[in-house]
Amino acid sequence: MFQLPTVQFTDQQQQFRLEVRSFLQAELEKGTFVSKCDSWLSGVNPAFSKLIGEKGWIGMTWPKKYGGQERSTIDRYIVTEEFLAIGAPVAAHWIADRQTGPLLLRFGTEEQCELFLPKIAKGECYFGIGLSEPNSGSDLASLSTRAEKVEGGWIVNGQKIWTSNAHVCHYMVTLVRTSPFDGKSKHAGLSQLIIDLHAPGVTIVPIQFLTGEHHYNEVFFDNVFVPDNMVVGTLGNGWAQG
Repeated sequence: MFQLPTVQFTDQQQQFRLEVRSFLQAELEKGTFVSKCDSWLSGVNPAFSKLIGEKGWIGMTWPKKYGGQERSTIDRYIVTEEFLAIGAPVAAHWIADRQTGPLLLRFGTEEQCELFLPKIAKGECYFGIGLSEPNSGSDLASLSTRAEKVEGGWIVNGQKIWTSNAHVCHYMVTLVRTSPFDGKSKHAGLSQLIIDLHAPGVTIVPIQFLTGEHHYNEVFFDNVFVPDNMVVGTLGNGWAQG
């Protein structure tokens, strides 16, 4: 029989859950936010993200020198569960907290960590993820967005699609091809670049639902310059880092 391990919350963790729940309920009643069922995707509220950052509830497990709290993953789980249960608008900082921060802590340079992590923890810096492409389908390794080496950096050309909240994000960790396909492994030669979504040559086009709601986007890169210090991890190892 397949069995999953169980975790017993300590009294301190149970008390922390009540603290988070009470805070969110009070903010909801004050009208600070409107509850939504998919708040992790469509609940963008920069003021609320900054409020949560002030509480120390973004980047909770990260080192204090980068703006984190060095708290346990259980504490982070409690906060996340309570946010989603009440439908709090966490979409603005969601990807930066859940994916970009851990990526930079593991593969990023000290410069990148110092530049981005404290801003993310404050709820002031948002990241998107540039993966899917119109002609790649489920075969992400067949992507066609390319980066060509130039002096001091890279020139990126291509397109991404289904990029959640790119229209409100400041940056996007983008998977691109930095060396040609060698005829053997499509996964080789792919790299991760941090692209400034306000840089010249970036165009963001909304994909609207029939309801008029909008959180998906197409993102086009037309000769976008990305400096060398915005390469994440090892060049050509982007697939493994993902």
